[in-house]
Amino acid sequence: RERACVTRAMPSPAEAAAQAVASRALRVAVLGLGGWAAWYMLVLKRVMKSTKPWGPRWLAVALSGALYRFGSWWLKYSDNCEESLKSGIWGPGKQYIFVWHPHGNFTISALYFVSHWWAKNYPGGVRGDRYVCVAPLLLRIPFLAELLMLCHARSQDRQTFDALLATGATVAVQPGGLAEQVSTDETTERIFFPGNLGFIRLALKHGVPLLPCYAFGENQLYHTPNWIRKLNGWLYRTLKCGSLVVQGQGGIPTSPLLPNPLMLPIFRSGMHIRIGEPVHLGPTEENPSEERVQQAFKLYLDELHKVFNKYKDQCLPKEVAARGLVIEYRGRKVTDEIRSRM
Repeated sequence: RERACVTRAMPSPAEAAAQAVASRALRVAVLGLGGWAAWYMLVLKRVMKSTKPWGPRWLAVALSGALYRFGSWWLKYSDNCEESLKSGIWGPGKQYIFVWHPHGNFTISALYFVSHWWAKNYPGGVRGDRYVCVAPLLLRIPFLAELLMLCHARSQDRQTFDALLATGATVAVQPGGLAEQVSTDETTERIFFPGNLGFIRLALKHGVPLLPCYAFGENQLYHTPNWIRKLNGWLYRTLKCGSLVVQGQGGIPTSPLLPNPLMLPIFRSGMHIRIGEPVHLGPTEENPSEERVQQAFKLYLDELHKVFNKYKDQCLPKEVAARGLVIEYRGRKVTDEIRSRM
């Protein structure tokens, strides 16, 4: 009786070495992710809701400073921080809800520049007196989470926001969120506000002025053709996620899911951060009425328009500046006529 024999070819030395390297890499990746998950659960999850600074200041300044220097070289950057500091806006005991616009594709103004201001307690602050509330998802991304929390980023849930304001700290927030992000259009300055205006309600509760800030050029850091806006809008409606596709360097579509040099903003694009005047809202009120919230919203929009109109012609492309500022609230555009009736 004949017996069939099946022989298996032995891998070559090169193939065996490659398999061994791949196996080791997989083990390292699994151990690394497991270790980071434990680090997140034991440390970062607590820090993201903390009302105290975390980590060494020198490390926060060094890491954010590297981004700041790179951004200042890669982009045409300017700000009016020194001007606002000299005018008395900043200083000991001054507290604000620092509201910045627009979101853009990746809030480069906040990542490259404002994070460094906060890390070094600038302008006119001391350690622990300023924070920024961001989407919790950003605080679950390895390495980015640590950088942001070193620079005083915390979770954007109401409880944490409320607790930070109660300590007397200035808290920065970007109210447009994902809806504004996926609608980023290089040809139009369009900003969004949430329906409940939670940041204004907290400002009224704590008696804290609102301080508007506009990052001129944020929307022009990436090309935003119509098909990309439609795709990101569909992904947002379907998956409730932010921009997953952008047109990167050389016009090549790319995604933050695969970080790479093509994700960098367009070289030598303009980025001009301008801070306005504080908007004082009057006495504190634990549970403000809808009427008072809308009155405060109108005051804020008036100052925001002043900032925008003051700097738009020198800080934006001519055709974009000519279109003005488009504001969307509760699914409709807030025109000058509607604003006057608020």
